[in-house]
Amino acid sequence: MDKLRVGPWLVAALIMAAVVGLLYPHQLGVLLWSLTKLSFGAYLGYWIDRSIFPYARPGDALDPPPPEARDYYLPLMVEEGMMDPAMLMLRRAIIIAAAIIALGLGV
Repeated sequence: MDKLRVGPWLVAALIMAAVVGLLYPHQLGVLLWSLTKLSFGAYLGYWIDRSIFPYARPGDALDPPPPEARDYYLPLMVEEGMMDPAMLMLRRAIIIAAAIIALGLGV
């Protein structure tokens, strides 16, 4: 179930596509293509952040990283064993936004 954390965004995109398909059927193909790219961008951005920074997740900001990861994530450390949650959330938002923009600008 952990992989479906952002599943509600995917469900919302499908519901909106169904509504537009009923109201404006001639725009359904364009809308579906756009919604698909945006949804995949958000999903991929989230998982890119989780895979690049496995020990620096925003939700785990108050827990110290394991000893083998302390040197790698030293710039993120505010105090010994602490990370700034705002900086971690901002990093994740930037990565997700970059993935959405990259897919949105693509063909």
